[in-house]
Formats: sequence, structure tokens, C-alpha cells
Amino acid sequence: EEQITQEEIERLKPVATEVGNYLEYRMKLEDEGPLLRSRHSTTCGANHMYVFGGLLSHKGCKTNELFVTNLDRMVWMKKNPGGERPVERDGHCAVFDSNRKKLLVFGGRDAEKKRLNDLFQYDPETDRWTRLSPDGEQPAPRESASMAQLDEDTLVLFGGKGAGARFNDFWFLDLKRLEWTQAATKGDAPSPRQDAAICACDGKIYLHAGQDNFVRNDLYELDVSNREEMHWTLVNTVGRPPPSCHSHLLHCIDGKLYIAGGFDELGGQIIKFYSLDLDPSAKPADEEEKGSEGEAEAEEEEPAAVPEPVTAHDGEPVEIKPKWGELDSEIEFNQNRSVGFSTDDQIVMLQVGSKAMGIEASALPEHMYWDVLKLANVLDLHELEIDSEDDRPVNQKKIRVEHTTISAGKDLPSAVRQGFVSISGAEARMLEHVRDFHAQYVEYYPDRFHLLLDPPNECGVRKFVCTTVRPSKLSFTELYDLEPCARFIADYLEYEPLENPIMPPESIPSPYTVLGTWKAGDSFDFSIALCSLVIGVGYDAYVCMGYAPKEITENDQTRDTCPLLEREAAAAAAAAEDALKTPQKKKAAPSKYKIKEPTDLTCKIDEMLLAEEVAKLTPPESKESEAPEKSLTRRPNLATAEDKHNGRRVHAWVLVRAGSREMAETVFIEPTTARKYPINASPYLGLEYLWNHSNFWVNIQPGTIRQVPAIKNLDTNLKDTTKWEPVRAGVEEIEIPVVVEDAEQEAATGEATTEDGDAGTAETEAPTTPGLDTNVDNAAKARKSMTDAEDVNEEGDVGISPEIDVEATLEMPASWVPKMVIAQEDFDTTCPRGHKTTRYHRCIHELFAVFGPCSRWDGLVEKLCTFSDDACKNKSEERETFRRRKDKLCERIVRHSDETKIERFEHGSAYGIKEIREIPDVERKTYFYVSSRAADQLETRYEVFGKRLTETFSGRDDHMVYRSIVYDPEGTARAIEEARAKAEADAAAAAASGPAKRRPKKVKFEEPPPVIAKMTQKFELPVNSAVPPHQCVSKRVFDIANESIRVDYHHGSGFITTTQKWFYKDGTSSITLVNPKDPKPTEIEIQEEFHALCVTEKSIASEIRDVEREIKDIVMNRAKEEMAIDLLSPYFDISRIKTAEESDDEEEAEQDAGFDYLEPYIPPIIPGHDLTVSEASEAKDGCLNALKERLIDRANIIKGRLDREDAALVKRRNAFERDRDVMTPAEEEEFNRACEESTFKINILNQRLERHEEISKRRFLELDAKLRADPRLAALL
Repeated sequence: EEQITQEEIERLKPVATEVGNYLEYRMKLEDEGPLLRSRHSTTCGANHMYVFGGLLSHKGCKTNELFVTNLDRMVWMKKNPGGERPVERDGHCAVFDSNRKKLLVFGGRDAEKKRLNDLFQYDPETDRWTRLSPDGEQPAPRESASMAQLDEDTLVLFGGKGAGARFNDFWFLDLKRLEWTQAATKGDAPSPRQDAAICACDGKIYLHAGQDNFVRNDLYELDVSNREEMHWTLVNTVGRPPPSCHSHLLHCIDGKLYIAGGFDELGGQIIKFYSLDLDPSAKPADEEEKGSEGEAEAEEEEPAAVPEPVTAHDGEPVEIKPKWGELDSEIEFNQNRSVGFSTDDQIVMLQVGSKAMGIEASALPEHMYWDVLKLANVLDLHELEIDSEDDRPVNQKKIRVEHTTISAGKDLPSAVRQGFVSISGAEARMLEHVRDFHAQYVEYYPDRFHLLLDPPNECGVRKFVCTTVRPSKLSFTELYDLEPCARFIADYLEYEPLENPIMPPESIPSPYTVLGTWKAGDSFDFSIALCSLVIGVGYDAYVCMGYAPKEITENDQTRDTCPLLEREAAAAAAAAEDALKTPQKKKAAPSKYKIKEPTDLTCKIDEMLLAEEVAKLTPPESKESEAPEKSLTRRPNLATAEDKHNGRRVHAWVLVRAGSREMAETVFIEPTTARKYPINASPYLGLEYLWNHSNFWVNIQPGTIRQVPAIKNLDTNLKDTTKWEPVRAGVEEIEIPVVVEDAEQEAATGEATTEDGDAGTAETEAPTTPGLDTNVDNAAKARKSMTDAEDVNEEGDVGISPEIDVEATLEMPASWVPKMVIAQEDFDTTCPRGHKTTRYHRCIHELFAVFGPCSRWDGLVEKLCTFSDDACKNKSEERETFRRRKDKLCERIVRHSDETKIERFEHGSAYGIKEIREIPDVERKTYFYVSSRAADQLETRYEVFGKRLTETFSGRDDHMVYRSIVYDPEGTARAIEEARAKAEADAAAAAASGPAKRRPKKVKFEEPPPVIAKMTQKFELPVNSAVPPHQCVSKRVFDIANESIRVDYHHGSGFITTTQKWFYKDGTSSITLVNPKDPKPTEIEIQEEFHALCVTEKSIASEIRDVEREIKDIVMNRAKEEMAIDLLSPYFDISRIKTAEESDDEEEAEQDAGFDYLEPYIPPIIPGHDLTVSEASEAKDGCLNALKERLIDRANIIKGRLDREDAALVKRRNAFERDRDVMTPAEEEEFNRACEESTFKINILNQRLERHEEISKRRFLELDAKLRADPRLAALL
């Protein structure tokens, strides 16, 4: 029967067209096919494909149509299922339950733009929709969420976009119990995002890319094998990863992840497939099969050797990271394509038309549907072989330039687009001049790099490179100095290495686009942007093109010390130096009897002659190497010798000359790191040329161009034409320089002169690669004949030969780059995409956006982690900086060596806290803002848990400056044990008297306060006090354990001892008076003072209990603040904060938040801790008393109105009895009407009062029942 069924399936199956690894089928129609749409769901399961919902492309409306096709027959069937159908929607997520053979659809956005959180189920067997109502807390309404099946009975849901914000929450849906559960995850969670790809594999969840404020390309892993401890982990990968994408699919097969479909960050369709081997160390299956036969024979002879782990130079094992690979997708761009993965690991694609099958798409949009289906086994797609040099991410700058060039700059504002896509007359003349100059340059220097004079811009239009520099002064004063401006460029832009490390970039975009739109670029883009900004604020800056080591060109700072730590170390050293400075003592005058040093009678002539001979034999390079260098915080690079491009890697940086803006010295600025280097202590390996907005200069100084260990003795005098050759020579009225080398210079450069007088040259590379410095001398000597033919005018000036005099007064065209503008929100973003991570030597530095949609939810703006090892695995210190926190937290430091945690707060924090230093379970020291502690003027509070409590004060009226409490740990332990024993006894008695089948509960009791052994107070001496100092109290010690009190007084004038008084609880005392003239106190005075001290002791003990309660409140409040972090927006920033919703978002109905009747009366609760009996009793009594008071107030209001009406009626009747004889019939009628009205009001008020009494009793009993059933008050049961 199975064979007959299979033959019938094959007979009905349409004929396939084989296209590479794919089989293409022409779809048939039963009624109609699914018209083209977007934001729909394509789901495969049980050998069927389901297309549901979406936004129809030709109508622009949403639909709830369901189309199904059997992957054996390839026929579209439009279903008309029964039951409660889902409303029209798009942006939903769908999963096929392979265990129950049903389709599940969640969320989305309906036709009224309302986001949904409903769950529907479609049963293919009964052809019926069913609305499911899971138990538990429901996920918030959302669209573009990600859902996958974890196991047979569990679905997982992540993220999506809701009303006003995106989500990064994680939910479980138990299909057996039909219940939602929000998962509590830890670790480095993904940012809130939508349209991410998700899949489950071997008890782990993998989440890739998606869209938050930007389109991402990161990969996260969540281990869900232990539901109690689930940690998010960012997966570090190597290889060529997929581009930033969203709305794609993620599938797992045999430990490999596969990615297909989706859209890139420019909205383009992604037609490439990618794979990621999660365990690259595992041996592939095919290799195991091939080697099984040979290994079997080898195992019989000798045991197989255990492979040793790969180790680094230091012996540490090397972590093998998962590697991305690109698959040969064998597909081309299609007008509309929808991709899915089937359960049998096939990739299923729906598309419009097929070239191989000769099917053309319909010209009418209303008739276009997916008429071709492509099938291929994912494992049949081969991985593309990529050269080791090309095994890197795709150059994003090239993609952006191609996009802008193809679109002819349509994304640019219309007001500035003309300058990007056209050339003015002045620009055309300048381009003609620079092309002539470049032709002569190639002739004179055939083996040097071609000059980057007229590269194409982002629109493909060639521009003179000097006009790309646009001096600009932005409105941010922070950028008016060199170092802050360099740090801004390094942090604000995302660095991208050159596509070809030994060649300059093919195009140079404008800094307007780099800073405004792209926010990314290579070293040339960084340098031009930085040069434009610093020139705009008055610096003499230039863009340099030359060579640098690999670590510089790839922005690898793992061997450098973090600049933040360097600045802190320098500041600490300066402070220590200032602290150690003491007034220098005057040197004693030398004694006239000092013995003179013996006269040196050694002959100096021999030493001078020997030094001259050594100087002649020593090459200049060795002399230069002896010059002192500025020590750099850089570790030796072991990989430099292994770099095949060492010394040839092209790089760009910035030169800032001395003189302008009080610059003391000429320096190099590395724009990618903001580091500043002196000219003779830089890491650069050569300088070819430089330029700014006014001119372009070629470096012709031997020993500084290339193939040098470092740039030394570079002359930056650009007017010296023997060292710099300008493109616009007529501007400076100088001639093209001729470099005449003498014999000494020739010897220094290693040249040899032939018999004909021509300089010999070494073997050089191809013309497109940099030449040796000897070519400078060759070209100079070759042009010497040209200078001999120069003419001299009547004034004696040297004129330029007609061969090179293009236009002596050629005017520099205006910059084609618009005025650079950075929005305040972008400036506050601080770094690309709101997050930037830089790894230094044993340090990782992270920056986050301050304001805007990219800012973190917890206000974190900077994070610095230091490590004790080079691999950055063992943390030594973690430092976090916060801004805009409502709890005023500004910095948190965690030292992992002793687990010390330091939190610092700004003014306005709760309880006036300034800083908290805590070692868990050991001690805590809290600093306070005295101005915020007006009640007690508290400065510090030091706690040794369970042992000691110390406080210091400042400016108190009672002059107390110190208070110390010593606890009795043994007495406290005994008190706790007694309280526990009493609670257990009470619980046992209650259980014995209660129902026999009642389940025993865990005994809860309130811990008694710690037992105080000693209390100490210290007081400062009052200023301008009428009381003598020796009569002012200095210290009071209440020794509770020994039942004694001691009082010390301040030192009096002329006394070396102090007055002391000892009081004992047995009635004895000891008084020592320092001043014999003071009268000795009587017994009554002693007893009165002792009684006053006993009262003070009780008062201090009560204050200490208040302090202990405040400490608990501070701890609970900090836990509550961390659980519900709230950020503040200053009033001057509210106007520029954008709303998260688009203008077409729906008007969300306001939902009345349920009032928690118990919340105002319960203290802050730390997660995992319950209320004690006393706290629960106080909360219950407070809630009941509040209701009772409210009901009594309401009754008093009714009674008051009733009393006023009774009094008015009595008064009116008394007046009637008094004036009855003289009243007219009309007045009597008015009296009767008023009495009837008053009587009616009195009756109504009496009824209201009676009804209120009944309602009050019922409400009081209802609230009491609710409180008894409230789980938070379980301690009372």
C-alpha cells in the first residue's frame, strides 16, 4: 500500500526543472493563488507550506487569508476554515507544532493599527481555527516578535515591538498546560529588538540579528536546559559573517546554524546563504567515515594518540571560535521571494517567475502571485572557498558607495545634491591641472604610489581631494579643542579597515555624509573629518597618507594601555608629587676649607680624534637610533614579523603643526584612537604625501617615505621646496624643487654613482606599488637638466619652466562639501549605534549613548573592565558610569579581588547618600551629603556586620561628632534562637489545635534586633561658650554589658588631665575633678545626673534602633530602585526627545491600572524575602484603619448635613410659632412648602446614613477577607 501511495504521489507531482542543486516547480491553482504581500508568515510542517495574513502589495490592505500547498502536489489551495478566525493582520509570528500537527499564530497588528497578543490555532485535519486562552500572565501586545518550538510541549517567544518601545523579554508557552510563563534570564541580554531570527538546538536558543534602532548582525545564545539559571551569552565568531539583516530565518542542522532570506540595512533583498559551525573543533562526519577503515587497523597495532589542545605562545589554550561561512546559494535576485525551512532540512522558496522555466512575471500587480517553488536540501549547498586574505567581513563602505552611486544620491537632501553629482567650471580646471601634474609625477617617480588627487566621491563623481576637506565649526563647544575633538571622532564613527590593506580606498566620500549619515568609514574618512573640524576651530592641520603597522591599520589596541587609565595614573602621580612637595631647605654654604678635586691631566686630543673617526664610520641611521624617544605604553608585537604586508599597509592620519592655537609642538594625531604622537616617536612607517583644504604636498625627504622603522627627523616646513613638492605651485610662488644630493647624502642613502654620473637604482616593485626612497634622488637628478634651462626675469626671480607652469594663479575651487551639521541627538549618541567596545591591554572599555533611542534603559554610559590576564577572562575591577538616573546613581565600582562594591550618588539621592562601600557579609561604609541630612547632620556611617556601628557628624546643635555602638554577637545569636524556638512552639500549638490534614508550613519569625553591648558618644568643644572647657562633655560611654557609664570632659586651659565621672548601676560612682576649685557635687546631684544619664541611655538606644531601621530601609530602597530603574529627562532635552512610535500609530486606549490597596502600607520587599509577623501585622492594621477612618469621615459628613437640616427646620418652626398671628396666607403656604422640602431632605439623609452603615460593615469585612487571603501577609496565618 505504501508503494502504491508513493507511486500515486509521484504521478500527481508536477515535473521538476533541475537548476543546480535546486528543483523548480510551477505552482498550480485550485482556486486562486496567494497574491504578493509583505509582513506575512511562511511556515512549513507536515509536508505542507502555510502562508497566512500579511499586507497585500497591490491593495495596501491587510488580510487574514490562509493558503496551503502540499509539497508533493505543488497546488495552491485557499482555505475557508471554520471556527473563530484571526482578524486581518500583519507582523505576526507563526510556528507549526510538529507534535500536534497544528499551526499556531501569535500577535501582529490589525487593520486598525492596533497591536495584538492573541493566540490562534489552526487544525489542518478539521480545517478549523480556534482561539486559545492560555493561563498565566500574558505577553504585552506586540508585532514582529520571534517564535520557535523548543521541544514537543514548549514554544518560546522573544522580543517584538509594542506601544512606545521594543521588547527583549523571553516567554515560554507550555502547550500541554496551555500557560504563558515569562522567563527570568541573566547575563548580557540582547537589546530590545524586532524581526530577529530564532531557533532551538540541543537545549539552547540562538537569536541572530534583528532591528532595534539599527539593523544588527550579532548572535546570542541562551542555555535553557536549566530553567532556574538561564544566561544570555554573546557568541564571538570569526570568518565572514552575514550582513546586518532582519526578517530572515535561522535553522539548525547537526550543530550548524543556517541563515537565509531577509533584508539588509538598506532594505535590499539578501540572496546569500550563510552557515555557522557551532563546534569547529569537532571532526566532520565525512572525514570520520573516510578514516574509519584505516584507523581500525592502526588501533590493533597501537593505541591512538590523544590530540593535544591548541596552545598560544604563553602556553594558554586557544579558544576556537565558531566560524561563519558563505554558501553557494545559486540564486539570483527575484522581484519577490519568500523563504522557509521544512522539517526534513529542505529550504523552500516561493518566487515570481523563473528564467530556467521560461516563466515571466505578470505585468499587472493584481495578478502577481508566487507561481514558482524551489526546493533544495540545505546540506547539498556547498560552502564557498574563500582565500585567507578575503576571509573577512564584506567591506561595508563599498556597499554604501555602490548604493549611493546607483541611486545618484537620491538619499541626499535636494539642496546639497547638486554639488555631489556635478562639477563646476573651477573644479574642471583644477582637475585638468592635477591630471597634468600626476602625469609628470608618474614620469619622475615611476615606482612610487600614484597620488590620490581626484578620487571619486560617494556618487562616483571625481573631485579634487583638497576640496573634500571642509573646514567647519560646529555648535558644540566640546569640540573646540584638539584632544576632545579627536576623541569625539574616534568614538562617534565606526572604524572599517581598508578593503585592500596595501592600496588607498577607491573612493573618498564627503565628511558631510560620513558624519551625518554613515557614521562609519576607514582611516581616510576619519582623517578628513577630523582635519575639517580642527581646521574650522583654528588649528593648522593636514591629512597624511603613508604606512603603518598592522595593529594601527586594523585598530588593534590590545597591546596599548587604556587612555582613561593613563589619564588617571598621570593625575594620581601629579597629586602624589604635589603632596610630597615640601619647602626646600636652603643649602649650606660650601666650606672654604673643602679639599679641591685633583686636576685631570689626561690628554683630550686622542679622545677627540677617536670620536671623529668613529663618527665617520657610523652610519646616520645608527645615530638616529640613539636619539631618545618618548616612552610609549605599547607591548612588543609578536605578529609583526609574520605580517606579509609589513611596511606596506596604507593608512591615513592627521598632522597638526605647531604655532596655531598655542600648539607648542608639531604632532601626529591617530584619528581612530585619538592618540597623540610626537613626530619622532610615532608608530608610522613612512609618509607619502599630505593635503588640506588649500593645497597638496608630496613628500620628497629621503628616509621618511617608506620602508623605515619609524618616521624620524621629518621637516614639516611646507615652504621648503627641496623637501615638499606642492601641486599648486603658483600659490606660494615657488619652483618645483630639485633635490641635489652630495656625496655624504648619497652614502647615507646607500646609492652608487656610475661613470656617466647617473645614480644607480635598486630593484623596485611594479609601478602601482610604493617605491624605495632612492627613487627620490633618481628623479631629482633626472630633472636637473630642467632646472638648468630655467629663465631669470628682469627682477632676478627664478621662473618656472613652461613644461610645468600650468596656471601660476590657478584658483582653488570652493569645497563641494556642504556645511557639516550634527544633530544634538546624534552628538549625544556618542558612539556608532549607541554602543562601542574597545579592547586594550588587560582592559575592555565600552561606551553607550547618553540620550536618544540608542541610550540604555539603565542609564549606563560608560563601562570599564580591567583583568588580571592578557586573555581578559579574569576580572579584577569593573567600573560603570551612569547618567540621568532617578536614584541619582552616577558610578559603580566592583573590585573582584575582595568583592568590594562602591556606589557613588549625586545630590538629591534618597536618604542623602553620597557613597556606599560594601564588602558583602563583612562591612559597609556609607557617606552622606551633610546638606541633605538636616535632621541629624550625618557624615559617615561604618558598619561591621553584627559587631560594630560607627557614625560621624558635623555641625550638630548638641556638638556630637561621633557615635559608636558595639554589639554582642553571642547575645544576638541567643536572642534569635529564643525567637525561633518560640515561633516553632507557637506553630506547633496552632497545628495541634487546627485541622489534622492541614499541610505544615515553614515557620517564619521576626528576628529580634541585635544586642547592644556598648554605646559611645564624642562631642566637640563649643565655640564661644560661656561654660569653661573642662566642664564641657567630651565623651560618654554607656557600657551596657558591664552596667556602667563613663563621662569624660574636655581639657581645660592649663590642665594636662581631664575630669572623669564613673557611674555604676549598683548605685556607686567615682568622680575625678581636674580643677580643685570646682565644688564637689552632692549625693543628690550625683543621683540626678545618674538618672539623667540613664534616660539618655534609653534615648540613645531608641535612636540606634531607628538607625537600624533606616539601614534596612536603605537596603530595601536600593533593591527596589535597581528593580525599577527610572531615567530622567532634563527640561532642555524634552523638546528633542523623539517618540518611539511612528505618526501613524494607533491611539492606545488608556488602561486603568489596578489599585493595590496594600502597597502604601508595606515596606519595600527584597526579592526572595517575605514580610515578618510584625511587618505584616502593621501593614494589615494600617490598611484596615485607613478604610475605617475613611468610612467614619463619610458618615460624619452625612451626619453633619443631617444636623444642619434638623436645626434649620427647628428654627423655621420656631419662627412660624412666633409670627403666626401676623403671617399672610401666602407666607403660611411658603412655610408649609419649605417644611415639606426640609422633611424630605432629612428622610433622604437618614436613609443614606443607614445605607452607609450597612455598606461600611460589608466593605470592612470584604477588605479583612482580602487581607487574610493576600499571600504577602502569609506570616499572619
